[in-house]
Amino acid sequence: MVNLNLQITPAMQAYLIGLLFRNTRSTCLCLASLFDKLSHDSLNRLLHSDFPWSRRLWEIFASRMLHSGGWLVLDDTSWQRFAKQAEAVSWVWSSTNGKVQRGSQVVLLMWTDGKRKVPIACRLWEKGKKSKVELACQMLQEAKQRGIEPNYVLFDSWYTAKQILNLLGELEWKYVGRIKSNRLLDGKQLKQRWQQRFGQAEGKLKRVREEVKVIKDGKKYWVTNDRLLNAAQLKQQYRRRQQIEETFRVLKQEFGWGNCRARKAKAQKAHLHLGLMALCLAQQASESKGQTIYAFKQALFRQPIPEQLPFLEHFKDAA
Repeated sequence: MVNLNLQITPAMQAYLIGLLFRNTRSTCLCLASLFDKLSHDSLNRLLHSDFPWSRRLWEIFASRMLHSGGWLVLDDTSWQRFAKQAEAVSWVWSSTNGKVQRGSQVVLLMWTDGKRKVPIACRLWEKGKKSKVELACQMLQEAKQRGIEPNYVLFDSWYTAKQILNLLGELEWKYVGRIKSNRLLDGKQLKQRWQQRFGQAEGKLKRVREEVKVIKDGKKYWVTNDRLLNAAQLKQQYRRRQQIEETFRVLKQEFGWGNCRARKAKAQKAHLHLGLMALCLAQQASESKGQTIYAFKQALFRQPIPEQLPFLEHFKDAA
C-alpha cells in the first residue's frame, strides 16, 4: 500500500487544510496566518516547486474515486484578473459576464457517475502556447493511458473540433456534444439542411474521419458517433455535462479557484491542483457523512484548525 503521508508534504497539508477549513483569500500570507508555526515563504516555495501536480492528483486522489463506466466531461472556465505583469493572464471570453475580459482560463477534464465528480486533469491556458483544443487532446490521451473507459465523452460546441472528434474515434470512445450550425455535413451547412424545428441525419462532417449522427431541436444541434442513439437518448446523455458546471461553481466558491494572486504560471498551476485535491478530500468525507459538500464545508468552518490533514483515511481504504 502506498504511504499517502510520504507523498503529501507538511506544506501541502497546511495549504489543503487552509482551503478546506477556511474560505479565506487564497494567498500564502492569508493561509499561513491560520497556523502558529508556518511561514508564508514555505507555502510560496511549495507553489513554485517542480512537484508533479497532475500525476499526484491522479495517484493519490482521483484514481481511488473511480469505478467502471461513468462519463468524461470536458469544458473550460475563466475568471477576471487585473494583474498586468502576471503570466497566463490575457483577454479571455467570460460566459458569465457575456464579454471579453482580462483574466485566466482553465480547461478541465472530469469524470462523473451522475453524482460523484472526480477531476482527472486540468490545464492552464497560456496565450501563444498550446490551444485549448490541443490541451483537451492531451488530457484525453492521458485518461486513456490511465485505463479510463467512459460510457460517453461530453462537451460543448467549442470542443467539437475535428482534432478532438478524430482522436475520440481513434480511442474508440463514444461522444455526445453540441455543434455549431455552420458545420458541414456531407458538404452542406447544418442550418440549411432542415426548415422544420426537428431533424436528424447521418453522414460525415468535414475533415472528420468516422460517420456521425447530427440531431436538431430548434436552434440547437448535437453530434454523436453512436448512431444508435435517438434524440431523447442523446439529450439524456448530454444533460450529464451539467455536472462540470456545478464543479466549476464549487471550486470557485469553496476551494479558491480564481483567488490565487501568484504571478508565475507554475504557481498558478500548483494552486489549481491543490484546489482539486481539496475538492476530492471534501467530497469523499461529505459522502461518508451523507452531507452535501456545501453543508460539509460550512461545518468545517466552525471547527478549529487541525495540526494534521484529516480525511486521508478515505483514500487509504480505497487504495
